[in-house]
Amino acid sequence: MLPQELLNRLAKQFGYAAVATMTTAMKGERLTTCRVNTLKSDDSAVMQIFRDTAIQFERVKGIPHAFFIKNKTQRQLLEMPIVTSGKIYLQGLTSMLPPIVLDPKPGQTILDLCAAPGSKTTQIAALMDNRGTIIACEENAVRVEKLRNTVHTQGANVDVRCADSTVLHHELPEFFDSILADVPCSAEGRMNLSDVRSYSFWSEKNIIAHAKLQRRLLRSAVTMLKPGGTLVYSTCTLAPAENEEMIAWLLSEFPSLSAESIALPFPGIVHKPTKSVTLLPTKQYEGFFVAKMRKTK
Repeated sequence: MLPQELLNRLAKQFGYAAVATMTTAMKGERLTTCRVNTLKSDDSAVMQIFRDTAIQFERVKGIPHAFFIKNKTQRQLLEMPIVTSGKIYLQGLTSMLPPIVLDPKPGQTILDLCAAPGSKTTQIAALMDNRGTIIACEENAVRVEKLRNTVHTQGANVDVRCADSTVLHHELPEFFDSILADVPCSAEGRMNLSDVRSYSFWSEKNIIAHAKLQRRLLRSAVTMLKPGGTLVYSTCTLAPAENEEMIAWLLSEFPSLSAESIALPFPGIVHKPTKSVTLLPTKQYEGFFVAKMRKTK
């Protein structure tokens, strides 16, 4: 059972009916989902491999190159050549959304602020067809190695750096066309009621600590963004202090930023005036939050 304090807040945010639906969705495992790595393959070739290896699949509506896998677990797939060769990447559906919202273009200079394990970094590289500059930062040395391995396996052209993104702005002011800030968070959207470890850490103190780090990361990100550039902020939590309130603070702190409307392929709750979108957990995807801003020239 989730902490009562959390349940009370969720009910206040979204209503009791929505909380009942969410907690049902938080029980058990979701279907494994994957993204075709277009740097190494294409949808047709991957679907043929699926058929040849008896992998049952279904396209995900609204997300290019995404598939549900119906008869294999993530652990089983990790050992298969289609994964180890980098032709597909096992990735949650909501994890695929921030790069799509970012909409990177070939030739641009992009920063992935908190990049490990590399899911979104390599998706950005694929969207850019490996043409342009991507800097992917991670402060933790162990996680940097995971990031490097992902980038290598996926064949992505990425400059991986072991660096603290909260101070990176001293080195790279107004350097990037677009920045993805998929930040560390309290992870409420990823809680699984069958795994106590996924929610036993929850506390208001933890939310406050994450919010402080997020502000430091965002201050640095805005400084590194070129005039006219795009900043996408995302979390896998439902906590207002890390989501809507964070965007409201950001827009107030930096008048040069303006919120942009975004359209997602899933039903969401749109929170005005920040134009951000919150996705509540379902049987298909985890809870998520995403917002997009542009720095005026």
